[in-house]
Amino acid sequence: MMKACFKQEFVDAAKFKECAACPIFEECTQSVYLKDAKGAALAGEVLGFGLGLLGLVLGSMWMSEMPTGAPWLICVSLVYLLAIYRASREYRTRNREMTDHALHVAEAK
Repeated sequence: MMKACFKQEFVDAAKFKECAACPIFEECTQSVYLKDAKGAALAGEVLGFGLGLLGLVLGSMWMSEMPTGAPWLICVSLVYLLAIYRASREYRTRNREMTDHALHVAEAK
């Protein structure tokens, strides 16, 4: 029963009455939400990396026109890219830990 629950793409107690009666409903719901959150986090990462790379490209293109401003833009863009990378790595780790915890709690029940 646990394997079938954790393979579901959508869990809704109002539509599926058997989900509300399931003893591992909370863990199943949490695992589905965490799986969906991975997609949203990936979209945010792509947007963040795109903006950081745009800053790097603009800074390198404007080096001759803005000799003092362009290096600052490149520096800020690099720091921003490193921050996005670190935050995404931490989120992936936390998401994996929470998913594993939900699985262990479901196995214990």
